[in-house]
Amino acid sequence: MTEMTNDQLAAFAKELVDAAAKTNLTMRVLGAGAVYLACESIKTHAKLQREIEKLFFVAAEKEFGALAEVFQARGWQLRGRDNARWLFEKEGARAELWNPVYREGHRLDLSARLALASPTIPLADLWLTRLQRKKFGANEIKDAIALLLDHRVAKGEAEGQIDHLYLAQLTRGDWSLWTTVYDNTIELENQVENYLDPEEAQLVWRRIELIQGDMDLQKKSPLWMMNQILRRPTQVPR
Repeated sequence: MTEMTNDQLAAFAKELVDAAAKTNLTMRVLGAGAVYLACESIKTHAKLQREIEKLFFVAAEKEFGALAEVFQARGWQLRGRDNARWLFEKEGARAELWNPVYREGHRLDLSARLALASPTIPLADLWLTRLQRKKFGANEIKDAIALLLDHRVAKGEAEGQIDHLYLAQLTRGDWSLWTTVYDNTIELENQVENYLDPEEAQLVWRRIELIQGDMDLQKKSPLWMMNQILRRPTQVPR
């Protein structure tokens, strides 16, 4: 367990992404470190704070070797590797470099999205990595609330914005992903007031409703409808 602060770890993360960019390599931060970099509210809201246990990065596998040189040039030691993940350590801090196919709950391919934002993955994807977990625990709830508190929800990719149209279109063809995310938005609505004051909670609720509304409105695939009829017959859209 590292004794570094969240600020120190976040600084390491940004330093590594910036150093990679200088050598024309695309690497982005995800996980708790990414949320910390993206959300100023974490520093001012004690209930949203949590420890960054390790740093997570994502990049194309073909660039892992070159990225390892970036890590090692800054004092990080390679501690392990396999096809999808390389492990690094520095002064007790740990970092993992993953390929762009995210597999925490559901499969999300981030390959085509890495160039859209920096130093983290795009905010919509970052929020989705929290909401697509079948085990939606306290850490995921804190991260999701912080992202919604600090960033507007609107259609389209833009700096500081969570693209709810992208989320709706991505989930509409996958019944399992759609239901996991939607169920978790309901749980999120139930939890918001435990973390925020009433005015801030109202803002987050409105942003959740924007996401839910677009998810509801999107035309679903025949396979999606079949799953809904078979698995949740009382909730079939009319």
